[in-house]
Amino acid sequence: MALRLLPLFLAFAAWALAQVDPLRPAEEPPLGYRLTLSYAPSALQGVGADERGPYAFLRVGHGLSLSLGLSYRVAPDLFLEGRLGGGYTLFGERRDYGEVGEVLWRGEGRPSLGVGLAYRFPDLWGRPRVRLGLGYPWALEGEASGSLLRDPVVATWALGVSYPRGGVPLLGLGLGLSLVANEVWSLGLGTSLSLPLGLEPPGGALLLRAGYALDPEGKGEVGVWVRYGDGGFALGLELTGPL
Repeated sequence: MALRLLPLFLAFAAWALAQVDPLRPAEEPPLGYRLTLSYAPSALQGVGADERGPYAFLRVGHGLSLSLGLSYRVAPDLFLEGRLGGGYTLFGERRDYGEVGEVLWRGEGRPSLGVGLAYRFPDLWGRPRVRLGLGYPWALEGEASGSLLRDPVVATWALGVSYPRGGVPLLGLGLGLSLVANEVWSLGLGTSLSLPLGLEPPGGALLLRAGYALDPEGKGEVGVWVRYGDGGFALGLELTGPL
């Protein structure tokens, strides 16, 4: 469904980009953070076999992830960024052998690390930002992004590429529109498209986000988002601000 709605959103976003004028956003803090907590359920049905014979199974997963991102301004438009996080998924599997059945539980954890260098071009239209980074599990990352503002609308775009070690390069495109409802509330709609540079099919997702400013200057914010796409459903909570 997300891929079917993607052309409509891209057309609307292109129209919105043509309507806005570039403005200079608020100055970024010398040291900022982003704390994100997300939950992603999953479910899978199928058949399998083991030493007891063939069986039908239903596997349900509950995934939690937590990440902390830091950004340090080493020069007026140069930023050093870091990311530390991890995720844990609890799987429950019910196996039906016909006359008997059983329920199995297991968990999987994974760390996530990243470091990168970003530069913003302040004199170009939309003040685009270019970032190069290294992530773990090992991957080279590159991204270009920018934003255009016209009160009360903010339009954002991002184009990135990831080259995982031993994997297929992945090209990503993201577009977003945000409406600043008043001094404290904002609402946003976004879409993303991932294109593996191999035999894998492309994927897409839609995202809806609500933000609440923690101070009159808008330097701190609490955000809640919902994402739905080929990877399933996910719910997240974000906290951003200066340190």
